Amino acid sequence: MNLTPIFEAAIPEMSRRQSATLGDRTSYIGSSDVAGCPRKVYLQKQYPVLPQVSTLLKFARGHAAEWLLEKIFTAAGAVYDTQVEISHPKLPLRCHIDFLFYQPDGLHVVEVKSVSGIPDAPYPQWEDQLQYQLGMLRLQYPKGDISGSVLAVDLNAGEVHQFSGYRPDEETFQYLFSKALHLLDALNGMVEADPCPSLLCGLCSYRGDCPAMAMPVVPLPAEVEMVARKYAELNQTKAAAEKELKSLRQELIDYTGGSFRGRCGELDLSVSTVQPSPSVDAALLKQLFPDVYTQVLKPRYGYQRLEVRRSARQELATAA
Repeated sequence: MNLTPIFEAAIPEMSRRQSATLGDRTSYIGSSDVAGCPRKVYLQKQYPVLPQVSTLLKFARGHAAEWLLEKIFTAAGAVYDTQVEISHPKLPLRCHIDFLFYQPDGLHVVEVKSVSGIPDAPYPQWEDQLQYQLGMLRLQYPKGDISGSVLAVDLNAGEVHQFSGYRPDEETFQYLFSKALHLLDALNGMVEADPCPSLLCGLCSYRGDCPAMAMPVVPLPAEVEMVARKYAELNQTKAAAEKELKSLRQELIDYTGGSFRGRCGELDLSVSTVQPSPSVDAALLKQLFPDVYTQVLKPRYGYQRLEVRRSARQELATAA
């Protein structure tokens, strides 16, 4: 039995049903919109592109993590609600809070992120999304204590890390609120949505004609261009190899467990476990003790960064 057609048909439909719970996302600006690139958000709402099945499957991983956490929080007897919608009193601005905990001293917002590998610090987009939710919640509840955290969940590794210590920050919220107003103006045809370059540009479906991706045409000697092309090809092969290595690594560890030593033919296989250890949460230190944070900073040595890849326009031309 070939299951591929089932996946190709069912996963987009499953994603559509899950998204339906958030309403018509083209009619309002949400927290993920505000945390993202305005130009990409505008084009997504005006000219939506259906993600590939592999991408949708990764999105489903996030829903699976939320489902698991809901079971855990319920088993712990926590008092909370899921997918709490907060709306602006006058404008089409909303946010959907993954988990809202009701505590004796106030409210606590939890934004869940499903990842492959827990990062050392939360990504700026995560923090912006959470800060926007905290600000919107403060508009609805002017009094009382409000706090928040980002919960990064790696289902493959069975790891969970909470980035905590967040509270409503009026200056940050006003900046994000201005981005939301800019998006509304763009959707109403009053301005053009500004691009906001980030590490996610390489994954954007609309980068082919993005002004932020425009590169000056510079003629290079043929031999230098050949070296650059070879570098780009090898780098692409390296990325594919690292992805496959990660999958094979997990298969081996699933079999051996966390501790193993043995020889199989010409191969020596050794698996060991590094125990958890405490580390300094730099973001939390900066937020709670800014004076101490500046005192413990140390210079980071610079380096030369090289990036060679096929242009977005060339990729689009090849795909067509």
